[in-house]
Amino acid sequence: MVLTNKKIYGLINEIAGERAVPIIEYLKDRRNVSEFLIADKVKMDMQTTRNILYTLNSYNVATYIRRKDRKKGWYISYWTFNRKRVKELMDKLVREKIAKLSERLIKEETNKGNFFICTKACARLDFEQATEFDFKCPECGSLLNQQDNTKTIDHIKEKIAELHQVNSKKN
Repeated sequence: MVLTNKKIYGLINEIAGERAVPIIEYLKDRRNVSEFLIADKVKMDMQTTRNILYTLNSYNVATYIRRKDRKKGWYISYWTFNRKRVKELMDKLVREKIAKLSERLIKEETNKGNFFICTKACARLDFEQATEFDFKCPECGSLLNQQDNTKTIDHIKEKIAELHQVNSKKN
C-alpha cells in the first residue's frame, strides 16, 4: 500500500482531529523538532500543540525525546513523525470498525422487528426498553412505533463489506 498524504492526513484527522493535520504536515520530513518551534510554525498556542502531540504519541504516530534546557532549566520535548506506524494503525482501526459493526449486526439481526422508534426520532429502543417506558418516548413522551430494521441490517452489511474491501486492497 502506498501511503499518500491524503491517507496519512485522513488517519491523523480521525485519531486526533483536524487541528493535528498541520502539525503532522510540518513534522512529516523532519526529526527531533522542538515543541515550541512546532507551535510557532503551525500558529497554535503551546498548550493546544502539546495536547495534540500527546494524543498523537498515545497512538505512537509521533514520538519524542526530552532534553533539559541548560539556560532555563526546564525540559523541552523534541518530536518526530513515526511514519512506519501509520499503516499498522490504519489496519488496526479498520479491524476495530469491522468488529464493532459485526457486533451491531448481530444485535440487529437477533432483535429483528423488535426495535421501536419515536415518531419524532428522539429515541430508538429495543423491546425490553420500550416496555419499561410503556412504549412512550423517554425524551418527548410520543408514542413509539415498531421499526423495520431490515435497511439498518443491509446498511451495516454494506459498511462491513466496504471495510473488508479497503483492508484487502491494503495487503
